Amino acid sequence: MSVFDRLLPFVGRTLAGMRLLSLPKTNNTVAGLAAGTLLLLSIPLAPDAAAQTAVQDTVEITVLDMADEIAPEDEDFLSTETPKIDFPPEVSAVRYITFEDNSDNLNDDVEEYLRAEHPEWIQSDSFAPGEVIIAVGFDPNTMGAYAGNDVAAATGIAEQDRIDGINDSMRPILQDGRTALAMYEGAKSVADTSVVAEKSSASGGVIAAIFGGIAALVAIVVAWAVGYERKKTAEKARTKFDYASNHYGEVAQQLDGINVRAHSLTSPLANDELRRQWEDVNTRFLEVNEIFGNLDGLSHASSNKAFRKAAPEIEKAHTAVTQMETAQKNIDTLYDMEHGNEDVRRRELTRLRSDMQEARQDINDKDAVVDDVLRTLIQRTETITPAAPDFMDQYARLIRDYAVALKGVEKNLEAVEQTTDRTTPAIYDDNWRVGTGYNSWVPYSMISTWHAADASAASSASSSGSSNTTFSSGFSGAGGSSSW
Repeated sequence: MSVFDRLLPFVGRTLAGMRLLSLPKTNNTVAGLAAGTLLLLSIPLAPDAAAQTAVQDTVEITVLDMADEIAPEDEDFLSTETPKIDFPPEVSAVRYITFEDNSDNLNDDVEEYLRAEHPEWIQSDSFAPGEVIIAVGFDPNTMGAYAGNDVAAATGIAEQDRIDGINDSMRPILQDGRTALAMYEGAKSVADTSVVAEKSSASGGVIAAIFGGIAALVAIVVAWAVGYERKKTAEKARTKFDYASNHYGEVAQQLDGINVRAHSLTSPLANDELRRQWEDVNTRFLEVNEIFGNLDGLSHASSNKAFRKAAPEIEKAHTAVTQMETAQKNIDTLYDMEHGNEDVRRRELTRLRSDMQEARQDINDKDAVVDDVLRTLIQRTETITPAAPDFMDQYARLIRDYAVALKGVEKNLEAVEQTTDRTTPAIYDDNWRVGTGYNSWVPYSMISTWHAADASAASSASSSGSSNTTFSSGFSGAGGSSSW
């Protein structure tokens, strides 16, 4: 998803929900921001090369995307648009850094990384003069803004209400998955000394200022985003068209065999819901031939315009083909288990045992009864013989009993609001496992992932306005971090 696509819902949500990116303190500030907005909107979207070079030469921009969360075109956006921010003259460089794995204290991660990889950006007890650093961590979700002492004096970033306001401006955009735009907003907030943590309700003037600022951001992005998005849509459709057209014939030739296997499944795990899922994906796959008929004449060499026009139909064909491939793989696994393939039976038993062990480890003696049930279930996986004639009946009973035990495990997880989609995987989904859906069972690994996402969302929602400005080493650089 592009910066532009992701910006539009943010604009609507900001205005509708009154979730302020920054709240100016005074009416004078509002007037200043409105005037600044008019000035920003007057900047040409495509300045001449000489002017562009002059702007970019003013501030050095570095993007270090170690988490691989910023698309190349978004890196270009940061490099192009950041120098246009009205920084004070003290700012000579802006560094955007992402961390794939980080600690709870992002401040320490930033300090340690700079000392190891970029010692010229940091001094013994402060960040180097002229530096502005915007950092985002993804495990856990953290963010921060930092600056050299001269920049801190000019921008106030060392003040608690300022660093809280800067981090607050990034939080909702990061939560919506727009990493580059969030970091750009953080840099803007460093430059804008009116951005502070505010809890009071907004006046009409503040609303107008916010709307003006958003409109200015849209004006900056729109010309670049529209052209890029059209190209991206065409390239994505072309790639999916190539895959679907190259794989459709092979899968179609095997369809009769897959269908026979699907209808010959007899174990308790092949219940009515699984059969309904098979009929669903089979019906959609049979429609692919008609879709390709409607796309007659389209080829890899066709124009971007042709692929943009055909994108919805291509998406249907691609989804049907890939889901049929996955369904075939999963049906083959279940068929092989039913027909005595000991290697497959052993493999699925091992996966089930590992999932039970993970559940038991996470419950960590919180509930002695549930722990004992899990221990017994694990023992049962070790006593089942893969060659047993009634293997599938024993396996189905294991799944049924494990599903009941997992309800007890869930009760012992931290109580958080369930905000994550909990759709049970179907036979055509990559994360389907043998037994999924039987007696409402899903693997504990999936339950754990859902719960972790809910806990992260709850933590982010409750963390607004609390930035950590301490470094474990005693380092006293300006700035701080918070969670998102």
